[in-house]
Amino acid sequence: MLECNVEWSTLLREVAEHGAAFAARVVAQPYCAKLAAELSGGPYEPLVPVVGPIRQQGEAFKVGIAQLRPRYPVLAGLCDELVDQVHRHGISQWAPNEVAIQRYQPGSLGITPHRDQRRFAQLVAVVTVAGSAPFTLCRDRAGDPIHTWQAGAGSLLLLRGPGLSGDDGRPMHSVGGPTGAIPRTSVGIRMETS
Repeated sequence: MLECNVEWSTLLREVAEHGAAFAARVVAQPYCAKLAAELSGGPYEPLVPVVGPIRQQGEAFKVGIAQLRPRYPVLAGLCDELVDQVHRHGISQWAPNEVAIQRYQPGSLGITPHRDQRRFAQLVAVVTVAGSAPFTLCRDRAGDPIHTWQAGAGSLLLLRGPGLSGDDGRPMHSVGGPTGAIPRTSVGIRMETS
């Protein structure tokens, strides 16, 4: 399912040092299509459009990793392989227990600059399954960009969480609405601690 030429050690070093790391091709395209089909039926629910200063337009649902099989076997396989690579390349204490599946329709806002919640410890891994959207690492809540990547199908974003590098370390980031006519679907694999 995962591409064999991924520089896992480099990605994990970058996320620890800089707060985020990106790889354009991590999940092989045939598996992205299988994941997209497996996740297409939801059960999606609309995201709360305003949370404090954050604005978002999309839909989502969450599943505990222990509950992925038998309904989501392809997603379960992705989680297993991703966790194995992260453990083999230096973050053996990361034990994700939740997957958040998010879908954003073309023309939607996406989500404005924010930090992931503190309860997602060490690392958040976001795989884009379908569609494409700009992901921006921001200096501040106003959205001043540090770096922007185009998160397309098969890409992986790693975000630092509390405890990965000795401090909180969560980066400010935003995700734009989909570019093109295909909704962007992503899976966020994370270790919820509360």
